[in-house]
Amino acid sequence: MKKLLLFTVVILFGVTTMNAQVKFGFGLGYVIPSGDASNFLDGGFSGNLEVGYGVNDAIDVSLIYQGDLLIGKDLNNDGFDIGNVYMGSILVNGRYFFKNDGFRPYAGLGLGVTSISQTSYALSGIGTVEGFDTTTNLAIRPSLGFKYGILNVNAVYINAGKVGEGNAEDSIGNFTINAGLLFTFGGK
Repeated sequence: MKKLLLFTVVILFGVTTMNAQVKFGFGLGYVIPSGDASNFLDGGFSGNLEVGYGVNDAIDVSLIYQGDLLIGKDLNNDGFDIGNVYMGSILVNGRYFFKNDGFRPYAGLGLGVTSISQTSYALSGIGTVEGFDTTTNLAIRPSLGFKYGILNVNAVYINAGKVGEGNAEDSIGNFTINAGLLFTFGGK
């Protein structure tokens, strides 16, 4: 009985991995701040790395790390200079491809956490003040894009919640346009 069970498990594992679609991708992009953060941040740069599994030709699930560097605005009219903000997100992402061949548009949704930290900033008359402590929030990441061969282009919105406390609480998020490569081993 044990041999039969072991044989069945080995066969099921072999059939599952025979049809596996392992995915590996990376990309770079431009970031535009959103929410209250757009009042004190300019655009910046984004980088992402993902490892995933194709459930079938139309659906895949992946683990994505996205790092965004948003440049702080120089608000000299108000007497202070804002430091840069870094957002590091780790998300589980689901993606649905609308076509199975050629140009493959898709929609995706990611859920995870984002760690937000700011470098120091300067206030006139006071000097340099350290940035806020690193804050970790739940994040949501809807996306639209397309894959053509190994080329992967997408537009992503990340809502990373709020930072600060009380009257100084600000919503933070960003809109990112990415281009990169997404390799699929064993499928499309």
